[in-house]
Amino acid sequence: MSAALLVLTAVPVGVAWGAEPAPAVALGHDVAEIVDRVQQRYADVEVLQASFVQVTKSPYYGEEEQRGTVVMQRPSKMRWLFDDSGKQFVTDGDTMWIYTPAAKQVLRFRDFSAQSSTANSLLQSLHKVGDLFEVELLASEIEGGHTLSMVPKDAIAKTQVKSLVLSLDSALLMQELVITDPSDSVTDMTFSGVKLGGEVPEDTFRFEIPEGVEVIDTNPAG
Repeated sequence: MSAALLVLTAVPVGVAWGAEPAPAVALGHDVAEIVDRVQQRYADVEVLQASFVQVTKSPYYGEEEQRGTVVMQRPSKMRWLFDDSGKQFVTDGDTMWIYTPAAKQVLRFRDFSAQSSTANSLLQSLHKVGDLFEVELLASEIEGGHTLSMVPKDAIAKTQVKSLVLSLDSALLMQELVITDPSDSVTDMTFSGVKLGGEVPEDTFRFEIPEGVEVIDTNPAG
C-alpha cells in the first residue's frame, strides 16, 4: 500500500477555489459537460483546507471513525491532523512523515513523490479528473450538486483503488469522497468548512520530529 493511500485508509493560495458558485447542471446533461465544468472550476487553484470525518469499514478490521483537518497545496504538499489520536501525516512533496504519538514512532518515506496514490491524486488534481478516471454520473440536481463514480484509468492505480464516488455541492465543492480498495475496504470521508484558496505558512508542510520519538525509514537513502 502506498504512503499516500495509507493516509486515507489508515484513518484523504492563489486563486480562490470556491469564491463563486458554479452553475448547476441539470440531470440528463452529458457527463462530459460536468467533468469539463469541474476541471474549469479547479484549473487555477493552489490550496485546499477543510475539516473531515473519516469512517473506515474493513472486512478484516471492522469500523473506525476519525476526525481532523487537512491542508493541501499543489502539486504535492499536504498535512492531515487527526483530532483524537494526535496522528499527523505531513509531506513537503518529497518526504512524508507519518507520526503516531501513542506509539512514539514516526515512519519516514523519503521518496513520497514516487508513491502518490490515486486517492491523493484526485484530491489535488480535480482540474484533470477526465485524464485520471473513467467517470460516470450517478446523480445530478438542478439546484444541487453532482455525484460522480470514478474508476482509475492507470493500471497501477487500479491495484491501489478499486473505485471512488465523489459528491460535489452546487458550487462544485467537495462534500464526500468514498474510496473502495481492491480488498473491498471502504473509506468514507465527509468534508465541511471547505476553503479554497488563500495563503498558508510554508512551515505548514514541515515536520519537526518530537524529542524521544523513534524514526523508522521505510526506504532509507542510498
